[in-house]
Amino acid sequence: MSSLFEDLQTGLRDGIDFIVDKTDEMSKIGKAKIDMLSIKRNIEKLFSELGGSVYEKMSSRKKVDLQTDEEIARLVAEIKQQEKNLDQKKDEIKKVKLEKEEQRKSRGEEREKRRTGKSSDSGVQDADIVSETDDKE
Repeated sequence: MSSLFEDLQTGLRDGIDFIVDKTDEMSKIGKAKIDMLSIKRNIEKLFSELGGSVYEKMSSRKKVDLQTDEEIARLVAEIKQQEKNLDQKKDEIKKVKLEKEEQRKSRGEEREKRRTGKSSDSGVQDADIVSETDDKE
């Protein structure tokens, strides 16, 4: 009877551990995705600003070299930096997923070792109990 209770207790503990682990993973991924949305909005604003600046310079009567223009160069550099930040967030999500998967796998292996270790011990005890009962009859 205690074996059933221990199995139930272990199962509940494992379930709770999984829920906590998955919640942690999802909250980290969710935060990274929110950060990604913010970065994407910044990139859109920078592109809009860049387009406005290019339009303004192209429509003016002065002849302007866009490749050497400081404002355009600054905006392009900011866009590139934001794109790098976006890639970092994507990598962060992949890293969180991999780490959590490895942790779950490791815990699963540990649980399996405990379970197989307990089941072989309890099997011997159950067999001893059965043989003692048979001897008494």
